[in-house]
Amino acid sequence: MTKKCIYLLLCIFFATGSLFAQSNKSLAEAERYFGIKSYDAALPKYLEAIQAGEKDPLVHYRAGVCYQKSPELTEQIKAIPYFEYAVVNGKNVPTTLHYDLGDLYLKDENVPKALESFTTFRKLSNKADKKAITLADDAIRTCSNAMALMSVPRDFKVNYFNSMINTKYTEYNPVVSADESVMAYTALRPNTGKTRTGDKFIEELYISYNNNGTWTEPQQIPLAHEYNVGTGGISADGQKMIVFMGGATDPGGLYQIAKTGDAWSKPALLTPNLNTPKYLESTASITPDGKTIYFASDRLGGQGGLDIYKTTLLANGSWSAPANLGVPVNTKADEDAPFIHPDQKTLFFTSNGHNSMGGRDIFMSKLVGEKWSSPENMGYPVNTTANDNYFTLIADGTRAYFSSDRKGGHGGQDIYYLDMPASSADIPLTMIKGKILNAETGKPMPTKIYLIDNSTGKKLDFVYDPDPKTGNYLVILPPSKNYDMVIESEGFLPYTLNINIPNQTYFYELYQMINLRTIKQFDVVVGQEVEVKNAFYDTDQDVKADLRKTHEAKLVQGGNVDVYDMMLDLMASGDKEGIAYLTDLIQMKNPIEDVNFNEKENSRIEVASRTYYYDESDESKFEQKKIDGKTIFSLPTFSFSEEAKKLKEQGSKKSTFDKTSLTKFVKIYFDAGKSDLKPQYSAQLDALLTELSKFPDLGVEISGFASAEGSEELNREISNKRAIAVLDYFNHKGVVRRRIVAKGYGATQAAATASKEEGRRVEVRVVDLNASVEKK
Repeated sequence: MTKKCIYLLLCIFFATGSLFAQSNKSLAEAERYFGIKSYDAALPKYLEAIQAGEKDPLVHYRAGVCYQKSPELTEQIKAIPYFEYAVVNGKNVPTTLHYDLGDLYLKDENVPKALESFTTFRKLSNKADKKAITLADDAIRTCSNAMALMSVPRDFKVNYFNSMINTKYTEYNPVVSADESVMAYTALRPNTGKTRTGDKFIEELYISYNNNGTWTEPQQIPLAHEYNVGTGGISADGQKMIVFMGGATDPGGLYQIAKTGDAWSKPALLTPNLNTPKYLESTASITPDGKTIYFASDRLGGQGGLDIYKTTLLANGSWSAPANLGVPVNTKADEDAPFIHPDQKTLFFTSNGHNSMGGRDIFMSKLVGEKWSSPENMGYPVNTTANDNYFTLIADGTRAYFSSDRKGGHGGQDIYYLDMPASSADIPLTMIKGKILNAETGKPMPTKIYLIDNSTGKKLDFVYDPDPKTGNYLVILPPSKNYDMVIESEGFLPYTLNINIPNQTYFYELYQMINLRTIKQFDVVVGQEVEVKNAFYDTDQDVKADLRKTHEAKLVQGGNVDVYDMMLDLMASGDKEGIAYLTDLIQMKNPIEDVNFNEKENSRIEVASRTYYYDESDESKFEQKKIDGKTIFSLPTFSFSEEAKKLKEQGSKKSTFDKTSLTKFVKIYFDAGKSDLKPQYSAQLDALLTELSKFPDLGVEISGFASAEGSEELNREISNKRAIAVLDYFNHKGVVRRRIVAKGYGATQAAATASKEEGRRVEVRVVDLNASVEKK
């Protein structure tokens, strides 16, 4: 043998020995980490040993287990080739390996392979092991469900949220307001050590706002808590949020935080009797009227695991004992994440029971009479063979949100949104989005809205609290109903708006602006004006297409579809109509977020107003409302349609009176520094009263003046007092404030050249009230 050959053999020998040594060292470290269940540390050592030539099936199996233990599905399915190697080459691998391999095939959407592995697991299992046989039968049934549902995919378009929402970490349980203006969600983020120690990741709450179709950058909701937190649900108007909070010994319960402007309150108990000390309450959903809460709990007495319960608000203001929804909604498996749609008849929830196609699936049940229908699997591609959870459908039925750890995501779970078929938008609800402002300041004020269902004998239906920083409120109402909305705003007397909901068969939106203004005479509030502007949208079937177009515009403008590629495709195909439609979407404004309430610029705006003078509304004329155990005296009910009609008629109304009446004029003089009305003027004033009694369209204008001797403040004060003296004369004679226009002018420029007696006067003239309204 030549020296060269001997040298090569020695090199190979030493290299092989070095590899074996490295393999043995890596394997020893891997076994040590695996023994203490430190799978993240064991995995790279197993991989080093395998790359060095390790062929032991048990080593491959354990490398696969390390992948399998990952919280992320994309990592878990990397175990498949290692498990496959162990199955083919191993003689003493555990029987459960076939089940684990089948589970990974299923997550990877390789259903035939999954079925084969589960069937092998059942065949190799001890027939006396009832638990293993049941496990196998359930898995085989799941595969059958998956094949059946995936063979007939539903007409849904599932969209992945952009990277601003989804990250390489985990985002889940999106909760969305009924009008799609607010979305909050839970996120797992690396623990910086600022709040909790010992945890690698902690849960945080984030919120994003829909700004004309574009979601804002998510902001964290600060919630000081030492244990687990999460989004549990949100009210229809987005003003209140249900949050999950765990504890040292408590598995976790549900609490509520409320929004004021951009700030959120401290957590408070959702209801006194909902949480249990030893069991888990995970998620909840509140009906828009605030009277029913659906929630998930694993408390004793359920069907098994997590079940869905409900509690209702009783007439005395307390909450009923939670009632299990029972069969067919709940099963021996877990039912979680209930979401009751604003129609209060459609319940969505998550379950790993029923006819699941793998992991957790989303199901829907309908309330028919007093019973829930058999839950329907939402089907593929909403559900996959992975975990699909936390489904929320907006009020108009066009868009849904959920989270999933399916293939193709960025991290563990990610958030997706779903464009629903056109048929799903036919939800007969009316959504009223409004704002209440003080017309003088342009700012909101603390307000409460009491909704009374007139069909149930004036029974209180719900109490709404508009956002005190914005004045915004959102109310969702069923069709063919009549309500009184009693509104209490700080600084104003309570008033009542009547709302008649049409018997529509489709979704109906109404945008409302309420302006309140006080009416003063000499700095004394003598009445108030309530002006309501309604912007009707989707009031007929023809306009329904606009709503879907609005949502499509959100997708385009929000960057959720590739507009550039879409435009190139349309241009290549010569689709001029498609190009025009896409251009409209790009330029389209969203009426939900940007309603122009200027009736002169927007023909869709309808206006109604009513002026209340308090001297015409004494307590005997007030309407008594029994609300929350107390009596509220409300100004007479304001019917929008009736007042709008009156306003239009008033604009075209011609006054009917003798035109010579407008020439009637009285000038009254006062002594220096005095404001006492002298009896000598009674006859002249009574002559004006005669004119007023003959013609209801007439009123009087009272103007007070002062001489120029005193200060400006003193002159204005004395002129006011003189005008008030004349006003009181008419008022005491039965002329209501509505027919009196009065003001003190102090010392005018003319007073400097006029005689002192001429300066100390009040002028009273007859005026056309209709002309005064038009002038105003």
